[in-house]
Amino acid sequence: MEKDTKTVFNELPQIRNSMQRMLDAKNQPHIKQLCGTIWQTNELHILFADTGIGKSILAVAISDAISRGNGMMFLENENEAVRVLYYDFELSDRQFKKRYTNEEGGGYNFNENFFIDTIDFVALTNINPQAKFNDVLFDKIKFDIEKIDAKVLVIDNLTFLDTQSTQDTQIALEVMRKLIELKKQYNLSILVLAHTPKIFLNSPITIVNLAGSKHLSNFADSVSAIGKSTEGSNIRYWKQVKPSRSGELLYDTSNVIVCEIAKPNNFLTLKYIGLGNEYDHLKQETGNRETPPQIKDVVELLNQQLSYGQIAEQLGISKGTITKWKKKYPDSFVSVSTVSDKGSIGNLETGTGLQINT
Repeated sequence: MEKDTKTVFNELPQIRNSMQRMLDAKNQPHIKQLCGTIWQTNELHILFADTGIGKSILAVAISDAISRGNGMMFLENENEAVRVLYYDFELSDRQFKKRYTNEEGGGYNFNENFFIDTIDFVALTNINPQAKFNDVLFDKIKFDIEKIDAKVLVIDNLTFLDTQSTQDTQIALEVMRKLIELKKQYNLSILVLAHTPKIFLNSPITIVNLAGSKHLSNFADSVSAIGKSTEGSNIRYWKQVKPSRSGELLYDTSNVIVCEIAKPNNFLTLKYIGLGNEYDHLKQETGNRETPPQIKDVVELLNQQLSYGQIAEQLGISKGTITKWKKKYPDSFVSVSTVSDKGSIGNLETGTGLQINT
């Protein structure tokens, strides 16, 4: 006999008052930096970039540092050495070995806390052919987490977590839901690598560049991205595009982390060079040198009826900057339906609008 709704609800944890929530928080783990303010403990962080930019190189370097209790570049790690479980669905064993050895055959000495491997999808499917693939896959991940007592999980990359496209809304939601369940069940810190559609070298990277961004980023605690610099073939920059609620937005467009792909001591990594402005690493368009490339992103988001505050948060700029651009480059904003800084939907050309709450 099925239980009625009230009976089911009575079996769930009861609603807490504010004081009980404060007391419960005392028994939860402290939030610590894993990779500076970019990625912190018990966060689900997404790192995205175009193909071949260096996502895996950076992810392995971060994982190696965490497995030793060290920081990455100048970014602080406030934790002891912990076990890292890294699923590499991109490289073969030979490709991985080549990255971390020299021509004479000398190899990098990884820490034993760093577990990195792939999964045999054919064997996994044969375990239960009738089951959904991603259900069996996540059961396997849970088994491995418990087996090695992992505290950090890295997925390289997101597309392998389901046989269908994660750009599909429902698939993206399902994948993120399962990752959040893992995070909560095992108190994990999770790093997920994701691809992005082609990024043009004349435009700053924003959250809208993440494939399936609206759905994936909403469920991620924080998001960062790697861009290719025009300053050199091996030069990259790393920036925050969504800071965590418990962290700060330090490495935005005006303060990106500039680095270079290098291989010191048989270890392929991103070597820190300094901090800089993202615009210095972008390709300048002839004849349109003064117009900020981000204006087109502002216009696109205005057409989605986002407020100035929402757009500023997504693009890592201020509301005042949007207002300034609107006055300085009026031709870029002509005849677009928009949301004003006061939350009014209307047409810039006619001045008509409807007041909404923001």
